[in-house]
Amino acid sequence: MPSRSRLPRRAGPPLAGAALALGTIVLAPAAGATDTPPPPPPAAGTLEDLGVAMRAPNVRLSDVDVLADGTPVAYVFSDGEPVSFNVVDLRSGTVLDSHAMPPYSVASAIDVAADDTVYLSVRSPNDGTLWSYDPATSELTTVATGVAGEQMLRTLDVDGTTLYGTTYPNAELYALDLTSGELTEYGRIAAQGDYAWGLEADGGNVWVGAGTPAQLYDVDPADGTVAELPLPGPVAEGAEFIQRIETHGDLKVVSHRTVDGVNVTVTDAAATAVDQLYVGGLWNSTEASADGRFYYLDADSRPHAYDIAARTDSPVQLAPDVEAALAGTSRLFLVELGTEQLPGHTLVGMRTDGRIWRQNLATGHGDVLAAPAIGSPVTTMSIGEGGDGQVYVGAYLSPGVMARVDPTTGEVEQLDGPEQADAITRHEDLTVIGSYPEAVFHAARAGEPWAWGTNPAHVLTLGRAASGQDRPRSLVSAGDVVAAGTIANYGELGGALTLFDPVTGEHTMHRDVVEDQSVTALAYADGVVYAGTSVHGGLSSVPTQSTAEVFAWDVETDSLVASGPVVDGATVVHALVVDGVGRLFGMTDNGVLFEYDTDTHEVVRSVQTGIRNANIWGDQSEMGYNPLDGQIYASVADRLVRIDPADLSVETVLTDGARNSTVAHGDVWLTDETNVLRYDLPGACDDTVTGRHDGPLRVTAGTTCLDGAHVTGPLTVAPGASLVVEGSVVDGPLRTSGAQSVAVRGTEVGGPVEVVGTLGRVALADLTVAGPLVCRDNAYDPTDEGAPNAVAGPSRGQCAS
Repeated sequence: MPSRSRLPRRAGPPLAGAALALGTIVLAPAAGATDTPPPPPPAAGTLEDLGVAMRAPNVRLSDVDVLADGTPVAYVFSDGEPVSFNVVDLRSGTVLDSHAMPPYSVASAIDVAADDTVYLSVRSPNDGTLWSYDPATSELTTVATGVAGEQMLRTLDVDGTTLYGTTYPNAELYALDLTSGELTEYGRIAAQGDYAWGLEADGGNVWVGAGTPAQLYDVDPADGTVAELPLPGPVAEGAEFIQRIETHGDLKVVSHRTVDGVNVTVTDAAATAVDQLYVGGLWNSTEASADGRFYYLDADSRPHAYDIAARTDSPVQLAPDVEAALAGTSRLFLVELGTEQLPGHTLVGMRTDGRIWRQNLATGHGDVLAAPAIGSPVTTMSIGEGGDGQVYVGAYLSPGVMARVDPTTGEVEQLDGPEQADAITRHEDLTVIGSYPEAVFHAARAGEPWAWGTNPAHVLTLGRAASGQDRPRSLVSAGDVVAAGTIANYGELGGALTLFDPVTGEHTMHRDVVEDQSVTALAYADGVVYAGTSVHGGLSSVPTQSTAEVFAWDVETDSLVASGPVVDGATVVHALVVDGVGRLFGMTDNGVLFEYDTDTHEVVRSVQTGIRNANIWGDQSEMGYNPLDGQIYASVADRLVRIDPADLSVETVLTDGARNSTVAHGDVWLTDETNVLRYDLPGACDDTVTGRHDGPLRVTAGTTCLDGAHVTGPLTVAPGASLVVEGSVVDGPLRTSGAQSVAVRGTEVGGPVEVVGTLGRVALADLTVAGPLVCRDNAYDPTDEGAPNAVAGPSRGQCAS
């Protein structure tokens, strides 16, 4: 099998010698000068499905109950494609029942009524559907769709015979009478924000938490009267959301985003704060209490008992097996399991990987149940080439997995990884990964064993609190550094451009380069990072600007070069790419494809494609340049298109299933919701030359690619061989005879260029030639791909102007 290599655009070393008198040559043969046909269109590829990228249990939401017959069960969602709802016996780990729930992929809410009926909702797609589950009959039933006219049912809580629920995006409260089926809509509860999130209905009292900003309300279910409750000043100002509320005796335990090192405020019935805690995870405190105590996990995932009367806590002694299984706990319960080894109350921890740990409070016995067989294909989030030349795939809201693909064999290997890998890029021999939440960056070195946290090693965390940044949606290698474009935290505007050393973590961050706009797309050329923006910020934020921009940032001086709108009416620039001759292209949410002049910082060409991207940050949209055929491939609005940089013509290659894409090794690598695919294009680099090559270089067979190379002698191509050159310098003449194909772009040649008898396509674009340019007897007319050449001598034959 041939080895394949990547051809990024690089500026080659300067051509030595005297100043040249150059003429601009456009490859458009005069009438009658040639009877050869125009260059053929790029060849079509073949689509190959390489299979599921990642498969794993992904338990992020669950609940427990003891059934009427005494069976303790866990109701476990496993997010994926599709999400599944599973019933697990907590004594044995046996799966008693399972329901796949297509087309949904993420669990949203769950609660259990006193009669053992389970009420639940899932999302993605978001349609506000409520289900019920009867454990006696194993029936899963749709109760209603579009409850309260909302997209997402955020939290459910049963109080007696009434089910209460909160919603997104209008922060509403509703109540369903479980006896009569009557639905009461209380309308918007929160004065600000999109989320009504925290909810506690207990004995006829209803508290609702909302955000952003953090707000807490007392709602009278009889007449709908809403009264705002006080929050400690720092919580009200900086906690963003009230996400969970539980009642323990005369106390309320109110969970919120971390502020001043705490994320739980304990209040009395009048909402007066009496204590504050840090709990390691939203769901990692128990809903139930026993013997006057509830339980929670601390920052190190270690359990503590909280004495409700004394308002003090103490650590729980752990069995060794349990101690080793604490990390990755997604929800904590207090359950009576009723076995000899586990009498009375047992702490039960549900892990994201599906394993269940059990620590009995009476006997001290602890153990871990193996993960039940509930895994689904994991939703894909990103794809990019790594520093080892392999193709890496990131996951969406996962249990900590990634995947990589061997480009030679097409074999897919599952790896450990972050919860959500938003962006992946190659920087020299490093694979750089940006992950959500908290805008965290890791880097893996090629040739070393993969172990998340070690290789890839942690490089940098921007952090919500420290920087206001949360989602690293774009990464690009930019000379000696990596550039990252990020989206702000929930409720905030103002994304950032960050330049960082992927080894040391040394960095500079620049927020609000374009006021109140996110940085959604990046490209790099000749020492400058180009960034596209979105007027939208973090979720629950309200835009203040109306038009997206492109800005240019000088890496060496770490300063702004230029910034401005590029397309009227565009609110998102969702993709950027640089082609083989240094031209910058981009796409906007309103369907415009444009070319941006990097010298004048103006749009010089644009076309309306009709392909619109409705995502506020331009997600699932990438553009990649393929040097082997000189084309740009873009995934946008679930389709794959091919763009000719010469005339901006757009051809749809795949009509659906292109969620994310990258170009590597002459092919387009794609993901749909779960699988990796390769759009296999003809051609590959059998040999690659980079850096300095002393003396002559002769290509005798296969395809040789020059990538930022400097050949100090002549370059010749023998019959049947192929040549691809970008961003290079050739000191001597460049001659081909009978080649299969020739593509030379953005290159300086210190002598004549002769291209003779080529069987296939000839592309000569943006060349600087210190001598004549001669083309003859080629099967097709050569093309300059819209980038004229500068030639010191005459241009003859098929290359005559």
